[in-house]
Amino acid sequence: MKDHFGVLAVALLIATVAAQDPSSNYLLSGHSTPLSSSLAHQFFNLASQHAQLANETGNQVARISREGTYDDDQCDRDINRIRDAIDNLEEWALEFPDTWGRLPMGLFWGHTISMGQYEECVAASSTYGDEIRGQYCLARLNITTFYDSVKKRGEEFARISYKQTDPEFFELGICIPSTCSPEKSDQLLKYAVSYFYGQDVTQSTFEMVTESRCKYDAPIELRGIDIFAIIFFSLIIFFMVASSVYDYIQTRNGAPKKPLLVAFSVLTNAPKIFTVKKVNNPNVIHCLNGLRCFSMMWVVFGHGYMTFYDLPHINKNKFYTWVQTPYSMLVQNGSLCVDTFFFMSGLLMCWGAFRELERTKGKLNIPMMYFHRYIRLTPVVAVVVLYIMSLYKYSGAGPMWFKLGTQDQRCADTWWATLIYIQNYAFPYSICISQSWYLAVDTQLYFLSPLFLIPLWKWGKKALVPIVIFLILCLGGTFATFMLNDFTLFRVQDDHVDLRQRLTYYPTHTRIPTWLIGVIFGYFLFTRNRGRQIPMVKPLVLTGWFVAIGTMLACMWGPYWRILPDTPDSPLIEGAFFEPLSRTSWALSIGWIVWACYNGHGGLVNDFLSWGFFTGFSRLTYCMYVIHRIVQLVNAARLQTDTHFSNYDAILRWWHDFGITLTASIFATLAFEAPILGIEKAIFGKPAPKKPTPGELAKTAQVADAPAPAPVPAPVAPEPKAEISPAPSSEENPSKA
Repeated sequence: MKDHFGVLAVALLIATVAAQDPSSNYLLSGHSTPLSSSLAHQFFNLASQHAQLANETGNQVARISREGTYDDDQCDRDINRIRDAIDNLEEWALEFPDTWGRLPMGLFWGHTISMGQYEECVAASSTYGDEIRGQYCLARLNITTFYDSVKKRGEEFARISYKQTDPEFFELGICIPSTCSPEKSDQLLKYAVSYFYGQDVTQSTFEMVTESRCKYDAPIELRGIDIFAIIFFSLIIFFMVASSVYDYIQTRNGAPKKPLLVAFSVLTNAPKIFTVKKVNNPNVIHCLNGLRCFSMMWVVFGHGYMTFYDLPHINKNKFYTWVQTPYSMLVQNGSLCVDTFFFMSGLLMCWGAFRELERTKGKLNIPMMYFHRYIRLTPVVAVVVLYIMSLYKYSGAGPMWFKLGTQDQRCADTWWATLIYIQNYAFPYSICISQSWYLAVDTQLYFLSPLFLIPLWKWGKKALVPIVIFLILCLGGTFATFMLNDFTLFRVQDDHVDLRQRLTYYPTHTRIPTWLIGVIFGYFLFTRNRGRQIPMVKPLVLTGWFVAIGTMLACMWGPYWRILPDTPDSPLIEGAFFEPLSRTSWALSIGWIVWACYNGHGGLVNDFLSWGFFTGFSRLTYCMYVIHRIVQLVNAARLQTDTHFSNYDAILRWWHDFGITLTASIFATLAFEAPILGIEKAIFGKPAPKKPTPGELAKTAQVADAPAPAPVPAPVAPEPKAEISPAPSSEENPSKA
């Protein structure tokens, strides 16, 4: 059976059957003259013959009905009418074979898809009598036998360790009447091919045509959740307009404003985003804004390559030489920026909690802290989940939508885990918002933070010993996981990438070390450094910068030589050491950058990272993180034409995705994040904390080593968004580091 599919593949590749029947002139490539000799045109002749033969033998295909739209008897009649109209050269009928895919160029460079013309197919219709509508299907033809028979190049062309496998399927766009069920279409396509290459092909259990890859222009029938989503988003827009009008009127009349009524006002919320005021406040670490923004751009860049890899490139195999370039390490090792975010999250968690502990003299409210955290993060996440489960399916269509536009299917059973931030453990293989694993980890660390922050506040440096021991144990756990599961230096070298993701990338316990480094750093920065600058001689400053930058370069490009074709695979222990130690080393290097900039040793680096532009930009990063993957998937899944793989094309798509994400994030911030913060402040608002006096600041350094003046029930949530630091993921593909 497999051999017959191999022969079929050869037919599609060689594009001729003249050797079997010189008088037939049937060219399966569809690139023939006259048009009637193409497989697309001959399909309707052969399908008509199949229907007649089935009627005579009583061997009808089982009828399948989807909400009454399929009728296989009517399908036979429609195909006959299309055949007759094609013979009569009627334009409406010629559109059906005209939209079929053709044999593509670059098949041996990975171009194994010929999509045809999707929009022309679903718009095709008859011009008389009962209307015949077009139905587009992306069929899959098995070509494994053919590729097995191809004589490969010599060893001098051996592929690198990023395993390139021979393609299994050739995907072909076909256009058939909308009355034909997928099962009927599958049999007709097999019959058309078996006419040239043997009847046994039609007996195969392999499905060339499936319902999930067929689409016709049916009326939209809104579901209950769709109606709810439309009403919800309409109400949000109404609230924004009404609140802005109220804000404008009150401002014009000089009248007081009620906080709840201006919570959705664009006039109030927009200045909070875009207005930048440079303040000299010891409680503000300005360089974090630049680090956050650059890391967010890196996230979009890395995830963009993840999606870019899956596009219908005419030179897709170029990827296997691209991964040998130094430039590719920005993507393959791009997950290091997740450790930047975890470091900043731990630092700001400690800083914000200690500020509150200082203000309240150690009296905190843990339940309220958790509530504030949940209410600040969840609205934007919930809105994205709602969009995915409702309006997402209407955001695009086409051949690539069958392949990439399936995010709503992942959310069907896992959405609830996303809303309570346990998806990294509950559904690691089908996370609703794929990048939200970070939000789950960061939230879980937030809930565990009292275990580390309270001892630090009460016992100071004495608490560092058990914390450091726990950090080392977590590093050892990652090392052991690598060794026990035979994980290698690079995930793409593994035969079980998904398992590595689940055991070492998504779990909270593997992310604790980097976060704890941020907590420890925040502790020293707050208790020993806040409000003053520690002097350091220039040679030591230069040494610090040299070591930090050198370490980061080593973490990023150190393993590069391992991916070169002539380099042997790394031993297991090398990857087991590199994975945990590279992340902690990266976090320590980021710590030096923050410390140097805060203490006046940053020079131009600090001036750039503290640029006011990054202050406004950083206020959008949370929404950008939650939204950007959906934007990328929609943009990619809507494609209906071939693409080209190159760094330049990837960068163009990055700007394209980044711009739309930025625009959508501005709206999401104004519509959801800012209003929730305004409502929260109106309900739970407190008087502004009293600024500490110079004497109190001087005493701060002694707090860590002295018992707290009062019992410490729990730490508090830091200032708004201080703990919200989005981070990237690499969860799907060998190129998706």
